[in-house]
Amino acid sequence: MNKEYFKNQKGLTLVEILIGILITTLMMGALYTTYNVVNNTYSQVSEKAKISRSSRDLVSMLMRDIRMAGFKYYAGSQTISKFAEDTKEGCEPNGIVLPNKSYLSFESGYARGEINEEKLSHNPVVIRKNRIGFQTSPDDSDKIKSDANSTNKCCDQIEIVYEDFNQNDLDQPFKKYRITYYADKKKGEKNIFRLAVYKTVESWKQERGDSDKLTNEETGDVTCFFPATGGQWVTDCPQCIKKDLVRDHIEDMEFIPFDRDGLIIRDSAGNYPAPEIDKLRDRLFDIAGVDVRLTFRSKDDFYKETQKREVVGLDDRKIEAEDRLLRDSVIVTVNTRNIGGTLF
Repeated sequence: MNKEYFKNQKGLTLVEILIGILITTLMMGALYTTYNVVNNTYSQVSEKAKISRSSRDLVSMLMRDIRMAGFKYYAGSQTISKFAEDTKEGCEPNGIVLPNKSYLSFESGYARGEINEEKLSHNPVVIRKNRIGFQTSPDDSDKIKSDANSTNKCCDQIEIVYEDFNQNDLDQPFKKYRITYYADKKKGEKNIFRLAVYKTVESWKQERGDSDKLTNEETGDVTCFFPATGGQWVTDCPQCIKKDLVRDHIEDMEFIPFDRDGLIIRDSAGNYPAPEIDKLRDRLFDIAGVDVRLTFRSKDDFYKETQKREVVGLDDRKIEAEDRLLRDSVIVTVNTRNIGGTLF
């Protein structure tokens, strides 16, 4: 083999190899740093988007239901005629007499003077301050809050009642629903509890029975009608929801009712209108709008360092925490439309 050939071949010295390794290491370090920054930024943006999405979805649901509060259905002449035609069997010759407005009874939640009567309430909007759990007492609410490791004031509960109509339900065409939004504890990792938003939908059951018939002894004609009293809230209807998880990681949920003059409706103790609040019962139908504030937190750590942070509410509430979590609030004002006069 020609020795001159090998003499003309050029290679790399050890110094050149070391310089190449050094440059490659610096480039890899720069790429890793860039990736790490981009990844952290993406994670933060993603967490913010999740909180924003949670707030937006829940606000949409609340706005729809609050605007429906107090709605009453009125049946037109065509609906009444068709219903009579569809219900002639057993109620000859004229069918069931359908009133043009709801025959369902109204429960004020305090007129009977019974214990826990407020749980029967048909009032359009009822807000209970600092109440956690579904239809809980203040003491039970505090116990749930303690289990969920929540030391801040949280969260308001809102009940919304409105009517509907289903002409295909011959036993009870007029409907009445009560929707309750409330916070309750939810078990997380390592059996640690936190707070989440739940929704319960109940239906007022007041069906027609055999006793709701009158027979004319002379003609034999049968007149059927609907009962004006009785009934109960149930959760076994097709539209009912017993306890549905709406959104997780809630920090606070605040509802503030105001009248047509824009003044907050509450007593000296800070309570809002409710059947069990004697001094405010007569103002349950004065609610023209509701200010809503929702505060959610991130699922995982958001900030690099632990710091003491504070989130201020609309009224006398504030959240104080010392951790690395992100907290964000959304605030909206909702008109009740069907009660409280014309505000907007």
